[in-house]
Amino acid sequence: MKKTISTFLIAGLSLFAFSATAQKLGHINLDSLLRSMPESDSARKVGQAHYQQLEAEVESMQKEYQTKVQDYQKNEKTMTDLIKNTKQQEIQEIGQRIQAFQGSAQADLQRFNDSITAPIIKKAKDAVKKVAKKGMYKYIFDTSSGVVLYSEDSDDIYAQVAEELKIQPKKK
Repeated sequence: MKKTISTFLIAGLSLFAFSATAQKLGHINLDSLLRSMPESDSARKVGQAHYQQLEAEVESMQKEYQTKVQDYQKNEKTMTDLIKNTKQQEIQEIGQRIQAFQGSAQADLQRFNDSITAPIIKKAKDAVKKVAKKGMYKYIFDTSSGVVLYSEDSDDIYAQVAEELKIQPKKK
């Protein structure tokens, strides 16, 4: 009885070890795939337009600041203390507004870019998942993220995913 249990246990462990090593692995450079997708070019243009709009506002605020500073420096000698203090306070407030706006603009730009790229990333990941299931892969690694430090040979599924998305891969 003990011998039979031992035999089954060894057979079971051998089967488990065989099935564990028979897992199919693949990899893809997701960044490269995303750059190949036409939607990425459109998103990049929209993001750039949003950035330019924010940048134009910062430049406008900085011009206002420079004008106030130059006016203050030009007329400082003829100003009363009350006017000097008022002008200095105005200049400080504009400087603070510029700093606050730049911080808010940076956060807004990040949120905006995330919102326009999220659907593109989802589409790419869905295609990866579809190819992985079709090819019976257990794991697909993203080589662009740098997470995989070492791996045995695996299949690069980039071409299959590009075909699934019906896109032409861009040259690396």
